[in-house]
Amino acid sequence: MIRTCEADSKTAIHHVLPVPSCCPVSGNPRPGSSIRVSYLPTSGLVVPVEDLERMLDEYVGGFGNIRAQEEMIQHIADRCTEAVKSRVRVRADLMILPPFGGDEQRMVVTARAGTESR
Repeated sequence: MIRTCEADSKTAIHHVLPVPSCCPVSGNPRPGSSIRVSYLPTSGLVVPVEDLERMLDEYVGGFGNIRAQEEMIQHIADRCTEAVKSRVRVRADLMILPPFGGDEQRMVVTARAGTESR
């Protein structure tokens, strides 16, 4: 579904969602993880919130050859850019367990997508 709003560079949109556990082995990311998708709706297009939730769920168990959290965030930025036809910034605040043991860590990943960010 496509949602629109008045194209206005003074308006910023931020979607903040919890990130589900995606890796069937490690359980990463852990509960308390979140993702923030930010953009200016210069094209007048808005990412529907239900599409973002479905998009995140597609990474549970892996999405094609994408397995790493960093790649997932980059891919989400690209997909959102395609949807809104504007530059997008995605910031993920992920709680993870290191693969070879240790205490839970916080990993922050930021990715940008759009014609001007490449």
